[in-house]
Amino acid sequence: MARSTCGATVCSTRRAWKGWAVQRAAAALESLERTDHCLSVGGDMMCHAAADSELWRIGIEDPRDPSKVLAVVPVRRGAVATSGAAHRGAHIVDARTGEIPHALASVTVVAHDLVTADIAATTAFALGADGATWLRAQELTGLVVAADGGVDTVGSAPPPACAQFC
Repeated sequence: MARSTCGATVCSTRRAWKGWAVQRAAAALESLERTDHCLSVGGDMMCHAAADSELWRIGIEDPRDPSKVLAVVPVRRGAVATSGAAHRGAHIVDARTGEIPHALASVTVVAHDLVTADIAATTAFALGADGATWLRAQELTGLVVAADGGVDTVGSAPPPACAQFC
């Protein structure tokens, strides 16, 4: 769900298409031998590092102060997606209430694929105070930043061969 420029609540699939397009582009690069890559569109990333290469190190910015890094995610092969209001303003709506959530500043999710990471980050953000609990129930890995600055790391282990918070 999203709020349109005229204030109406609408369901938008643009976010899922963005992740899907980045995944397709990354798949084309993966077919090239010994080609490491990290593709980013709007801050959502799909990364791949060969077994003998250094891991990609993805910084998760503080949504309350974008000049600061809250965590670093080393990624061998996987996706990192963040949802929140820091860069695009209040554009995500809780479908249960039709209201813009205010409990969280951002949610970052690490997964094998970008569509999953992106949709999960947006869903958890829209759920507000219930977002971290929902991520745990889905057995996903993420970083939830509350509006008051509190940080909750979700998931005790990274997706296999994917990424982890350090």
